[in-house]
Amino acid sequence: MRIGRYLKLLLAALFLGVALAALIVIHGWTSDLPSLEGLENLRLTSTTTVYARDGTPIAQLASEEDGMSINRMLVKLDDVSPAAVAAIVASEDKRFFHHYGVDWFRIAGAFWQTIRGNLQGGSSISVQVIKNTLLRNLSGVRSIERKFKEIPLAMELERRYTKEEILEMYLNVSFWGGNLWGIRAASEAYFGKDPSELTLSEGAYLAALIPGPNARYRDLKRVRRRMKALLTQMVEDGWITREMADAAWREPLVPNGWKAEYDAEGNLVAAELVNPGANTLPDLAVEVAPHFVYEIRKELIQRFGRAKVFGQGGLRVYTTLDIEMQRAAKEAAIAAQKRGLPQGAQLALVGLDPETGEVYAMLGALPGTKGEFNRATQLGDGAGRSPGSSIKPFVYTTALASGWSQASMVDDKEVSFPDPTQPGGVWKPKNYDGTFMDRAITIRYAMDRSLNVPAILTADSLGVSKLAAELRTAGFKVAKTPGLSIAIGGGVGATPLQLAASYAAFANGGWRVEPQLIKRVEDAEGHTLYEARPLKSRLWSPEVAYLGWDMLKGYVYDNDPLGRANLAWRARIPGRVVGGKTGTSNNARDLWFAGVTRGMSAVVWVGRDDNRPMRMNGHEPSSSVVNPPIWKDFVENAMRGRPSADFEPPDGLTKVKMDLLSGEVSSTGAPTYFRVGRAPQPSSLPVGVSVLIGLEPNRDCLAGPQWAPEQLRWKAVPPGEVSRYRCR
Repeated sequence: MRIGRYLKLLLAALFLGVALAALIVIHGWTSDLPSLEGLENLRLTSTTTVYARDGTPIAQLASEEDGMSINRMLVKLDDVSPAAVAAIVASEDKRFFHHYGVDWFRIAGAFWQTIRGNLQGGSSISVQVIKNTLLRNLSGVRSIERKFKEIPLAMELERRYTKEEILEMYLNVSFWGGNLWGIRAASEAYFGKDPSELTLSEGAYLAALIPGPNARYRDLKRVRRRMKALLTQMVEDGWITREMADAAWREPLVPNGWKAEYDAEGNLVAAELVNPGANTLPDLAVEVAPHFVYEIRKELIQRFGRAKVFGQGGLRVYTTLDIEMQRAAKEAAIAAQKRGLPQGAQLALVGLDPETGEVYAMLGALPGTKGEFNRATQLGDGAGRSPGSSIKPFVYTTALASGWSQASMVDDKEVSFPDPTQPGGVWKPKNYDGTFMDRAITIRYAMDRSLNVPAILTADSLGVSKLAAELRTAGFKVAKTPGLSIAIGGGVGATPLQLAASYAAFANGGWRVEPQLIKRVEDAEGHTLYEARPLKSRLWSPEVAYLGWDMLKGYVYDNDPLGRANLAWRARIPGRVVGGKTGTSNNARDLWFAGVTRGMSAVVWVGRDDNRPMRMNGHEPSSSVVNPPIWKDFVENAMRGRPSADFEPPDGLTKVKMDLLSGEVSSTGAPTYFRVGRAPQPSSLPVGVSVLIGLEPNRDCLAGPQWAPEQLRWKAVPPGEVSRYRCR
């Protein structure tokens, strides 16, 4: 008897010890429970959505969580199809609206099935929310510790939130395979639709995936069996009618990545998984303008940091992209491919608003090109390629800002300059065709013919340092120790985006604008994180800018008095006034056309990625042949229906008809703008009179004809075409 009593005491002590130990362990597990306050500040990684300027989604940027790509697009409960919600709740927690966080009946059933060898979970929807948020570090572990943590947290969750709020959380934190988190990503990946459009059949399919989505996605027959059982259960539990269940079953459901056939009764006849990766959305899904989106992603990282963009995500990024203009850019590039481009050439195109710098369209490569290298922004590792003669409008406008006029005379003749980098220590620049006019001409005509020597002599007169400073202010990359070759693009770098922003100054009254791709960024709650403001810096006065625009316009429309073809006639757009300039770097490595019109500054670049000289039909290609038609195609379609008239000149300017060669007033000359009081005056001399002409027009004419006789010559000219000494 005494032994039995001792044995009972021993067993009682052992039981109490085990119970006490269990209580200590349980207390240890539950003493460090995370606070539900964390749910209020919970940062669910969410996919960032990028929108065009009209609000159309154009791209999605997946986030990162624990080093993995996460595609999660948060939704409100009201944004999900009620049929899909019903199927998911009926499958995962049919007593959800009747328990208080923990379904004890389900736990008991799962325990019994587990004893019988059929491992099952008993987690309620509330428990799964806790598991996928506050206890994410334990979500992949089946342990008693996790269960003891989940139960009190789930009960507290039910105390603080409504059933609808908890269900909304659940739909956003559930895993649906691949990199899909949340019902919006699942709906997009499996059915290519918004969750509000899901049918009962599609909702039942998603519900059948939840316990093991990756494996079940690959076994459509198994999922169909689970769908059948679920629909039957929903009828029995009163969720739906038998007719609704039968209709859902007969729906020929084919998830993305599958080929499937059904008979009239809804039975699966044939099924083939043709794309096992269809249950994974790309890290970057782009609908249009991929290179534009790559720039957006880069700017987001620079502005907010990777942790904000990818570690949290959920940003709504409203951009400057105009979808129709982007389509016009793509169509222009495709047309250029059909016409023919230089061998091995690539293409970049940018169009932006000259008033604000907002980028309307961007092509970083020919359509169909693989890779993210953006030729619109990354030429020369971002420092750019030589702009060639497209730099000349800035040379001459700098001269105009220094007091010159479009009638100012400059020589086109053989010249040489000391240059230790050249053979013999002398640089002898040449024009594109290797010839010279051997006479003085107006700077307007020098630009019309894109002559190199007059541009270089103009730079020499202005001073290299002054011109270099002006080019840097305009946005160009200029060598630290530039030489006179900067007048024709030597030692100067430009990208299509930068050049378009620089040319905008000719169309907006003299402001250099900063290109902008993003208008506004909001977080997931709609709070504005960033809103763009136009960034401008004064480059020229409105008068000087208009004179520069007048020269650009002349490059497109002027008729050569010597009968040669206009170099940019292919850029003309019927019913629209445009101006622009071609550019060709050494050995045709880069071909450019930069132009402006009312409401648009646009640039087209053509070149090889390896920077080798280009050939086309066995010859060196010309930018005047290749680029203007591409520019015209883009601008004509992009600006259709928008204002197209010429700009109004500012006060202080007057227009006269000028002979392009001599700079004199001529009834048959080109309409040309001058500052008031600086325009050439009509001659009153009779026919055949001999007129004194100065051969060195750089002298100050206001000081009178104080030069040596050998610097003068006499010439008989008709009235109205008298070549006079020109003031600058």
